[in-house]
Amino acid sequence: MSLFAPLPAPLRIALEPRNWPLIAAGVSLALLAGAFAFEYIGGLLPCPMCVTQRWAHAAIAGAGITVFLALRALPLPDLSARLGVGLVGVLSLVSAWHAIHHVLVEYGILDLPPSCAGVSSGPVSLAQMEALFDSARTIPQCNEVVWSLFGVSMAGWNAIASLGLAAISFLVLINAMRRPR
Repeated sequence: MSLFAPLPAPLRIALEPRNWPLIAAGVSLALLAGAFAFEYIGGLLPCPMCVTQRWAHAAIAGAGITVFLALRALPLPDLSARLGVGLVGVLSLVSAWHAIHHVLVEYGILDLPPSCAGVSSGPVSLAQMEALFDSARTIPQCNEVVWSLFGVSMAGWNAIASLGLAAISFLVLINAMRRPR
């Protein structure tokens, strides 16, 4: 019996192993669009840890779209769909790990990583320094919460969304493995 039997038909279709990677890609693309809107419309620059989280969602989106298109274009067995769903689930866990790490830095539980410490990679000339000051945009420290909703930072919301994507991916995978062949 399907785990998703009580759900309405459109949801059951979305949670099919051949369709879920595209849905997950859409969620990740929506999260990326939101992050870029906060940056370019809202003026909230990302810290280095935020940028890493963006790359994780780009990976989910790229993998999801690739898996979906490959399953449509090629006569692949059901195992390929399951592997694709598993890949999306693992990438979602990677995204969640980056987001949770960022939240722990925000709360001061973990130290600031070197990429966030603002350490120069070498000597800087006076001309380079003047050019930097002329084009300066203040990048927030990784331990600063620049925006929150209901007391949850953007990294916290990303962790929740990424864990949700991973959980649904693994439920889709479990459901597919329970089906009779």
